[in-house]
Amino acid sequence: MIFDEWKALQVAKETALKSGELLKQYFYSDESRFEEKGISDWVSEADRKSEQAIVETLQEKFPADFVGEEFGERRKGSDFVWYIDPLDGTKNFVRKIPLFCVSIALAYKNEIVLGVVYSPIDQKMFWATKGGGAYMNSKRIKVSEERDLKRCLVATGLPFRSKDFIDKHLSFYKNIFLKGAGIRHIGSAALEMCYVASGAIDGFWEIGLSSWDLAAGSLIVKEANGIVSDIWGGNSFFETGCIICSNREIYPEILKSTKEIFSNI
Repeated sequence: MIFDEWKALQVAKETALKSGELLKQYFYSDESRFEEKGISDWVSEADRKSEQAIVETLQEKFPADFVGEEFGERRKGSDFVWYIDPLDGTKNFVRKIPLFCVSIALAYKNEIVLGVVYSPIDQKMFWATKGGGAYMNSKRIKVSEERDLKRCLVATGLPFRSKDFIDKHLSFYKNIFLKGAGIRHIGSAALEMCYVASGAIDGFWEIGLSSWDLAAGSLIVKEANGIVSDIWGGNSFFETGCIICSNREIYPEILKSTKEIFSNI
């Protein structure tokens, strides 16, 4: 298969828009039906409907293997794999907090080559292609240049899938907080990474994420001249789900702390 990057990008954007419109309909409806997959792990009817619509559209317009949050993996040996999070920020969505998004990424031979994250309520589409830069709608974006952690905003999410590590997570939280950084909990890892890419916040860390949570956002940060690594400074974030994203100025200080606190996990 010859890779047509432009076609794949347009398909991903169109699919994200279509899914976003579906989510908006559910968001503004009077009912918010959801169930618990596990402790603190929610899924709504909108999650499943969104992923179904995404898979059907991508299968028709750019067929490949799939990895999605709700329906799992569908692999037939293709070099191309779509990573789909149909609704990142389900708890926000269910409680009518307008901070949620659709996240779609495409990998070729295990390398992410494009990512699209769409926030349907404020109609912001973050996107990037490998080597092509990062954008919000049609505007080129880049990470902040803030050097002093005391003037930074750093985002995180509590490790609801990895509760055994809560003490270490809170130790790092305290470390960053005492250095003067403002800390935000937005409730959507994909959006938090995009806010790093656009310079709205300066850094982000989380442990226990899944591949579909971070596939698109990690590429968008990289293409916005940011740094993405695992919490030990390596490149295993996709496999481990333990990730740091930040501008280049504060990354060394964040990494120093994570390596000390998470050294033995």
